[in-house]
Amino acid sequence: MSDLNMQLVREFFELNRFYVLPHWQCEEVSHSSENTSLLFVERAQTEAGVEPEFLLRPADLPGVRRAVVEVRAWHADRVYPSTIDGNPVLGHVASQEMRDLAETVFGAAEFKTILVVSEFSAAPLVRARALQMLQGFGISHVLEFPTILADLLDGVSVNGNYAPSQTLQTLRLMKRYSFVRRQQMELSFPAAGSPESAPRAARSRPRVETVESPEGEGETPFD
Repeated sequence: MSDLNMQLVREFFELNRFYVLPHWQCEEVSHSSENTSLLFVERAQTEAGVEPEFLLRPADLPGVRRAVVEVRAWHADRVYPSTIDGNPVLGHVASQEMRDLAETVFGAAEFKTILVVSEFSAAPLVRARALQMLQGFGISHVLEFPTILADLLDGVSVNGNYAPSQTLQTLRLMKRYSFVRRQQMELSFPAAGSPESAPRAARSRPRVETVESPEGEGETPFD
């Protein structure tokens, strides 16, 4: 499983005010190759009146106190009922083994189980069936990767400095140079087949006149 997937999920929970314990910091998990996609997250307190939906949105997170999170972000395809039928491992986070482990890590019996997946079908009936099947495993909540990315992009400021985090700094630069539209959260790359999508070498570039200035004049540091 990609370390980038784990890093993005971790950043998402940290920006939503969770303390995050990665799997490699947990002694009980470090010797198990099956559990390398786990995070343990916890908030100092929940907000009254917030009842999280099964399919999590950022607004639901204040209602989650603590959770064990498993990342199964298979980006090559959407999650369909047939995907779940063919991959019972998607229910692993709700297994008794994981529940026993989470209880040991948290020192408490009250916690949620969260499965992170790529995304579900846009067809309402197919989407609903896939969610029903995952809920049938005993999973508390599921979280789609586009929700994570959109929330990170929304929370990152173009004027901020996120140098300690390569992922957040990359997202900040994408917003800074308008590769991501702030409202639609869509990549602004040209569609295939359009004149703008032609190889760069085939396009003529306008000539830019430059004027030399004294060394250092007008320069600003790059964050």
